[in-house]
Amino acid sequence: MLSLNVCSESSIIKFSAAGAGFFALVGIGWGLWAHSMAIVFDGSYSLVSLGLSLLSLMALRVATSPADNRFNFGRLPAEPLAIAVKGLVILLVCLVSFGAAVLAIVHGGREVAAGKAIFFALLSVLLCFFIWWRLRKANTSLQSVLVEAEQHQWWMDGVLSLAVLLGFVLTWSLQFTALAHWALYADPVLVILVSGYFIQVPLKMLKNAVNELLMVSPSAELRKQVYRELESLGISHRQCKMAKSGSYLLLEVRIGIERVEQMQGVQQQLERKLAELPLEPVIWLDFYCLNLGKQQQLA
Repeated sequence: MLSLNVCSESSIIKFSAAGAGFFALVGIGWGLWAHSMAIVFDGSYSLVSLGLSLLSLMALRVATSPADNRFNFGRLPAEPLAIAVKGLVILLVCLVSFGAAVLAIVHGGREVAAGKAIFFALLSVLLCFFIWWRLRKANTSLQSVLVEAEQHQWWMDGVLSLAVLLGFVLTWSLQFTALAHWALYADPVLVILVSGYFIQVPLKMLKNAVNELLMVSPSAELRKQVYRELESLGISHRQCKMAKSGSYLLLEVRIGIERVEQMQGVQQQLERKLAELPLEPVIWLDFYCLNLGKQQQLA
């Protein structure tokens, strides 16, 4: 099951990367042609998305590689680390774009070829939301945090393009009124509004990724779901510790036994019970012997 999911995740992320590469080239070129800072920002965001999608592919490959002498517990934190980098880079893009737009306003605004800009913005809206919908549909069964991060990127890009489209329609309309001189400020104001609004998305990504890197306990809903499955096997919540790392649930279970034979099949039972979780369980069992109240480690 895991190898199938990895293959599907890889294909979906490659699809996302291809879309980002297309938008990066077309967006930056079209933005320079139309003299639009907002379109250049859109294209630059797609260029960053391309790099981040490639980072996701690398993180997926690293996270699923087996443990070795150097990484005794595997490389599962590679996924939240990649998401943290994604959040940080997107945050920087928003901040830099915000600053550049403020400078443009200070220097008297920016004239834009509205007709060229409207055509690109409309095309961008349609394609961005199509790719977002495709990723969302695929991730319904995959439940991958990497694909979810890709979804966030495309949602941001789609709403950004929609805001740019509405702004350019407004700019074009102003040219036929007594307020035509305000049209110069529409492009940088759009960038300020969109980058300021979306700054919450990378901040949330950073927060969640750092929590996973620090092995913070997962959500209460997920913990309750795991506890219910463990209790059906006679295992109390006091006997386990858990953390979330990317697409994986790290679970340590401490079980007291009286005979060595009782160790057999426990791992398989737990894996079957937790198979329906939205995360791939990684289970460590810690057995100890119940012998006249004295606990002796067996494994």
